[in-house]
Amino acid sequence: MISRLFIAAKPPRPKQVKTRLGATIGHDRATQLYRAFLRDLADRFATTDLPCGWFVPAGSWPEIRAVIGDGWETSPRVIQHGPNWGARQRLFFAQAADRGEARTVLIASDSPHLTVEVIRQAFLALEEHEVVLGPVRDGGYCLLGLRSGVDVLEGVVMSGPDVNREIESRCSRLGLRLACLEETFDVDQASDLDLLRALLATRSDLPATREALQ
Repeated sequence: MISRLFIAAKPPRPKQVKTRLGATIGHDRATQLYRAFLRDLADRFATTDLPCGWFVPAGSWPEIRAVIGDGWETSPRVIQHGPNWGARQRLFFAQAADRGEARTVLIASDSPHLTVEVIRQAFLALEEHEVVLGPVRDGGYCLLGLRSGVDVLEGVVMSGPDVNREIESRCSRLGLRLACLEETFDVDQASDLDLLRALLATRSDLPATREALQ
């Protein structure tokens, strides 16, 4: 049994990714930015010793691979199944043991600045906790890590301001130990771009994102 990181990704198609952002800056521009997020995340985690895979919709891998480049063909790919994002995540984590994973961390591709160090902190937290959460400022999360066999998403409504509180409440009811990482942000709307620009001033490992914003 191993620990493994998965990156959740969508095929970068206009009006199918970053739709709230696209409504403000244009869907083609928002899609270009999302492509940059995928590229930067792929480049960062391709060079680590962390076992890493991708969590993607059925039939989308050729489009995603065209963005992230070569080097991922031998990495695990898990296909998303379910009527909504919450159901897809629940099934993904429920199948972790069948994939040979004792601890599984899933990150979104809306936070391209997540570092290798943050992922290592998440896996370290799972040594003492059943659940680790990477909260973002809008009340959701960009990272969720679980020990195999744990379910904290039943009944949790995604894309609302109370997602994290609902997960915390469920952990409390089930007697699960929860670790929360430092709060960060994801890029969902135009105001988040100011946070991203400020971050770029301190980071050198987001070249594709920097170019897209320029």
